[in-house]
Amino acid sequence: MRFASSLKAVALLATVACAVNPVTGRRELMLLSEEQEIQLGRDNDRLVVAEYGLYNDHELTKWIEQIGHTMAAASERPHLPWTFRVVDDTIANAFALPGGYVYMTRGILAYMNSEAEVAGVLGHEIGHVTARHGAQRYTSGSLVQIGLGAGNALSSEVSALGGILQTGVGLLFLKFGRDDELQSDQLGIGYAVGAGFDARRLAAFFRTISAMSEAGGGRLPTWLSTHPAPENRIERVLVSSEPLVAGRVDLRVGQEAYLRRVDGIVFGPNPRQGVVVDGTFKHPDLLFQIDFPDGWQLYNGSQTVVSAPESGEAIVGLTIGTMKGASLEAHAEAAMQARSANSVFGATTSVRGLPAYRVRYAAISNGIEVRASDLFVQYGDSVYDLIGYSRSTVFERYARTIDRWQRSFQVLPRSEANRYHPDRLEVFEAPRADLFPALVEAGPAASLNTLLLLNGMDTDTRVERGTLIKRVRAGYPR
Repeated sequence: MRFASSLKAVALLATVACAVNPVTGRRELMLLSEEQEIQLGRDNDRLVVAEYGLYNDHELTKWIEQIGHTMAAASERPHLPWTFRVVDDTIANAFALPGGYVYMTRGILAYMNSEAEVAGVLGHEIGHVTARHGAQRYTSGSLVQIGLGAGNALSSEVSALGGILQTGVGLLFLKFGRDDELQSDQLGIGYAVGAGFDARRLAAFFRTISAMSEAGGGRLPTWLSTHPAPENRIERVLVSSEPLVAGRVDLRVGQEAYLRRVDGIVFGPNPRQGVVVDGTFKHPDLLFQIDFPDGWQLYNGSQTVVSAPESGEAIVGLTIGTMKGASLEAHAEAAMQARSANSVFGATTSVRGLPAYRVRYAAISNGIEVRASDLFVQYGDSVYDLIGYSRSTVFERYARTIDRWQRSFQVLPRSEANRYHPDRLEVFEAPRADLFPALVEAGPAASLNTLLLLNGMDTDTRVERGTLIKRVRAGYPR
């Protein structure tokens, strides 16, 4: 049996050693077959969509899909099940998963200023897939483990307790080296020009991202941490694209067309998906509100809302499920089984007129013994799971805080929910020729520096009359 196993191992190594890179044509060690690569991307795609959610703009998404599919069809791997998505996140980022899954955030789209920039970034991400960079990272073990779940979003101490609430993406293949990045730049330039876009505009996007980093503050572009910026990268893009664009007068920049497309896009956090007002967390779309403990950190994800004290000794979290005809007690029992709970005690109760079922139990979370209080509330066709727990040794210290938090859950009146609207980009024509700062008005929705970054301009940029400019229209009450 040992000899047979050795033969299988040799056969496996022979198979992976014979893998040919579709871009370079060179043979390279590869532990993933193309079928496995596609499955890996498909599995993580479901997690990405669950964690971020998709941005609800069919026309914008359809347009990005068209550009992406055009470039992918002319790439070295046209047969992959290419999928292009716009995810509903505020940070400026784009990334790709093995097997042909490419993502752009609405946050990155806000800071772009031409169709050619979009094509350049999409081409860059397509390049990571066609050159099998993600699969190579898997083979070499150079993976970045991105915990997008509740625990990891707050602190290392909370992460230790976060196992019960952990949701989200386990592994994303985002961290690439200098050579991979430069190769993807080169490939992206070729794909963009092949699709009819002026690839030199990718350099303009790099300038904006660099300016965002230098400005500091707020949520910096994730692009910088997942896409290292080697020296002279902007110059390299310009030099590399020059032979491809030389003499071409048909290449598209599409600045005006792009600005028209992003007119009205949501900018920054969307209060419809949760906003804190005077210490109360309100969710206008789901019509509920709850008072999280004073002074605790808050993380609002698409699947879970979580809060914890700075000490990390306790954690409270809210998740939502569907009733599907089952009773609250049945939902509680299923949850207890999933969490391997013991010392379970349950009882029927109510919260602000809503039927509820409370369970107290003990469990193990990431190797730590915890005690928990779980309240399942029926609201419409949904079950709201309000869980609070801590290390068993300190549970009594937080029991009353957890109970008050659970008991504060209530319906948010629709009349109040209708007051909250997101900030949005607004595109307008410069009414006169003037310096950029004289043509825009900074405010609580966007500072002058943010407006400069959004438009890729400087304080001394002179804008001609009729030029399209982005500003931010304030939405929810401030």
